[in-house]
Amino acid sequence: MSSGAFSRLTIDTNALKSNYRFLQDKVGPTCSVAGVVKADGYGLGVDVVVPALEKAGCTFFYVAQWEEALVVRSLTQHPIAVLGGLVEGLEKRYAHLGIVPVLNTPSEVARCPADLPAIWHIDTGMNRLGLDPEDVAGLFAKHPAPMMMMTHFTSSEDVDASPSQQQVSDFDAVAPVSIPQSICNSSGIFKSDLWHRNQVRAGVALYGANPTPETENPMSDVVKLETRILQIRSVKAGETAGYNRTYTFPKDTRLATVGLGYADGFLRSGSNSSALYWNGQACPVVGRVSMDLIIVDIGGVTGIQPQEGHWMEVIGPHQSVDQLATSWKTIGYEVLTSLSSRAERVIV
Repeated sequence: MSSGAFSRLTIDTNALKSNYRFLQDKVGPTCSVAGVVKADGYGLGVDVVVPALEKAGCTFFYVAQWEEALVVRSLTQHPIAVLGGLVEGLEKRYAHLGIVPVLNTPSEVARCPADLPAIWHIDTGMNRLGLDPEDVAGLFAKHPAPMMMMTHFTSSEDVDASPSQQQVSDFDAVAPVSIPQSICNSSGIFKSDLWHRNQVRAGVALYGANPTPETENPMSDVVKLETRILQIRSVKAGETAGYNRTYTFPKDTRLATVGLGYADGFLRSGSNSSALYWNGQACPVVGRVSMDLIIVDIGGVTGIQPQEGHWMEVIGPHQSVDQLATSWKTIGYEVLTSLSSRAERVIV
């Protein structure tokens, strides 16, 4: 490989655009799909993600922090909302750059210039960021109405939708129907058409993770991650693998050491629990994941044997983002946002 990188991340922008259009079709013409591109486009790179989503029809973007908004502003002229709020002292820069603050506290509402479009975030159960519902009426009495009101589900991916429905009810009790509304995240889109309102905020579903864990993933795969085999060796029964000898081989076998580790976003929790794939065959990770290297047992491979310099699948047709996340005892969000810049990025 010309770049010399030990891992290769392939990003399918056609799949990304297809996911956006699928969600837009699902919510219908009276509701718009905003693209959540925080954390560098969920680890895929905003320089790749934002232009692709814009080509698919996206006209509104969300980020978490002010500095992220500045980067995205260099890529699009469409509105960008900052979920983290209105940074004190930068009020005029928001207006100048067309960046929309999501207001989370009464003091932010008070500081927001009357001519600066803003979104009011109502906290309906997350207890993280957001305006308390009992404060909303008083804020309407003193300040200009926002361009939109939003809330955020705590658990819309759960089969039991009753907590989410209660959040919607709490939101509806304080949000006038005359003001545009945004309630749904990726999973919420699939729970109820009545929750779509004027705008939904699509995040992880755009990037191919499953927004409906109880059913087959309706989204197209966007990422494929591969890692290169650096060395193949034979070991005997009773020998151990990696730091602190956490794995002892029960029989003679063959190993592949690959150029991927926790510095590349393959979490250490995958030690002795995850697998990589060779020609569709699962090869267990043995021993501890180290900073730059992983040891994989290839003794059970049948047919064509892997060789030094070959590539093994980490995420791809045989192991989804969500399946890898399960082996790490985490969620697909963490898998995507952990992806390291050390990987060569191949844009399809």
